[in-house]
Amino acid sequence: MRIILFFLFFGATLNSSAQGNDATFALTKGDQIEDLMIRYNELGKFNGSILIVSKGELVYENTLGFANFESREPLDTEMPFYLASLAKQFTAMGIMMLVEEHKISYDDKLSRFFPTIPSIYKNITVHQLLTHTSGVKDYFRLGILNPGLRNVDVYKALFDVKKLDFEPGFKFRYSNSGYVLLALIIQTASGEFYENFIKARIFEPLGMSHSFVYTERNIVPIAVRGYTSKLKPNDYSLYTYGDGGVFSTASDLLKWHYALQNNMLISSESLLEAYTPVELRDGQKWRYGYGWEIGDNLYGKLVFHSGGLAGYRTYIERQLGSSNVIILLTNTSNQHILEIRNKLVKILDERPFTMPEN
Repeated sequence: MRIILFFLFFGATLNSSAQGNDATFALTKGDQIEDLMIRYNELGKFNGSILIVSKGELVYENTLGFANFESREPLDTEMPFYLASLAKQFTAMGIMMLVEEHKISYDDKLSRFFPTIPSIYKNITVHQLLTHTSGVKDYFRLGILNPGLRNVDVYKALFDVKKLDFEPGFKFRYSNSGYVLLALIIQTASGEFYENFIKARIFEPLGMSHSFVYTERNIVPIAVRGYTSKLKPNDYSLYTYGDGGVFSTASDLLKWHYALQNNMLISSESLLEAYTPVELRDGQKWRYGYGWEIGDNLYGKLVFHSGGLAGYRTYIERQLGSSNVIILLTNTSNQHILEIRNKLVKILDERPFTMPEN
């Protein structure tokens, strides 16, 4: 499943007893992260790419392990990983761009873009798709998952659904189908295939030269193979996009972060909407905006997202108040990302942490 993890712990660096009490021997944040990640790699608990920014400054970037365990080909920083649900932030950006260009609005209903779609969907809005409050069933629960699955297959499968999960706007339920529909809306409103739109409007202007969207029209060789936790091949095999489909590197995602930080693609007002928790019709709020989960720490708001499918597990966190960034891309079904993330936050916040044990 493309998944999201609701991280409830926003923590923070190295125990002084672990490095002695003499300040002259204090390790830098980069040194501490290096020791931590090498230890995780030695324990077989991290194989992938990591990039860390502290207070706006890049303090650590590295790749550890193998892109292919059969050939023993090592990873390098230019090898793109499948991002899984991290792709949703690019789809959301595409929608926000089109809204700023007055080609669509957040209140537009699906009937505008899909005139023949069944009546249960017609009054769902773009805003509800973005915030997972539409009630559209996640296609991972429709029994249609097969290698080569396409967006058109998801769209057709939705025609056979007789009932929404709930009345739009009343609940939050994560739906990859919603973001497949958003990708199709981008194509309809822009007149371009999704992969071309994202490339021309985001990847190329930002210099994200190692990023691409994998579709049936754009089949690109995959350098980083996915594996189960027992290192058996578990390769990505879908052609769906909007909810996923994007491959990228940690350094490209850093360019993405700086573009968002500096309002290079859309206005700060639009980004504020993306980082605002959705309000349900009963007045409750859910900490999800437009392609981002939303949290906070001692320094203010942070936005983040995780992803997982086949052998890939990914995570990005942008701490808006402190300008800290955490990017983790893995290809061995990593079950330790939350644990690693929490230790990295402690390093960034200069609080004690413990090294992982065997």
